[in-house]
Amino acid sequence: MAPKRSQQKQSASPAKKAKVESSNDESIRSALVKSLITDDLLGQTYCEELGIDLASGSNAVFQWLACSSMFGSRLSETITMRAARGLLESKLTSPQAISDAPLEEEVEALHSEGNVQRAPSMSHYLNQTAKVVLDKYKGDLDNLRKEAKHDPVKERELVKAFKGFGEVAVNIFCREAQEAWEELFPFADDRTLKLAAEHGLPDDAVKLAELVDNDKHKYVRLLAALIRSSLRKVPVDDEKGTVDSEAKGGA
Repeated sequence: MAPKRSQQKQSASPAKKAKVESSNDESIRSALVKSLITDDLLGQTYCEELGIDLASGSNAVFQWLACSSMFGSRLSETITMRAARGLLESKLTSPQAISDAPLEEEVEALHSEGNVQRAPSMSHYLNQTAKVVLDKYKGDLDNLRKEAKHDPVKERELVKAFKGFGEVAVNIFCREAQEAWEELFPFADDRTLKLAAEHGLPDDAVKLAELVDNDKHKYVRLLAALIRSSLRKVPVDDEKGTVDSEAKGGA
């Protein structure tokens, strides 16, 4: 009788293991992206939180431009959000409205706890921005796009020329303005890409956009969620692809 052959369980090949691991990684990334953009506290864009509808036209883009200059300051997210809401709730929502409003009214609109000293300078920058939009672009930021010939690099240069706009404020503006200005898409600044990489997501704007099937709104939501999860210290489980915004820390 021939001796029985010992039956040994064959281990998976390295290529097969890598394929399984890659598939698992993709599933986790997809779950994490979905968790981030659908989370009640993280998944809104900043424009959505402020009630700015970028799809409504150039005036809405101006409102986001005005708010971006504030978010580019050294103030906390909470204080800046209060100031931005104050501006919008006071109906200072167009370059003409800001230009026509008395200085005291603007400072009062921007005044909030923690923003007493910065309100006057914010008002000054807003007035300068409104004046340029009115004088140079005839009150319509679409004319800025036309001057730039819809070139994202040139658009950034023109936005940066506004009083009080540094690189940070320009990046903040472009993150959400790309939903209305399609030539900017897909844009992600270095800070956001670094946060994406920390959670196992691509550190490349094109590849990051592919995770949401190049849907501009979902992409902007993803960028906002990455920023908020960092600012608000929200626990993100990169291994499970989950977000626990109810356990968040301070802003």
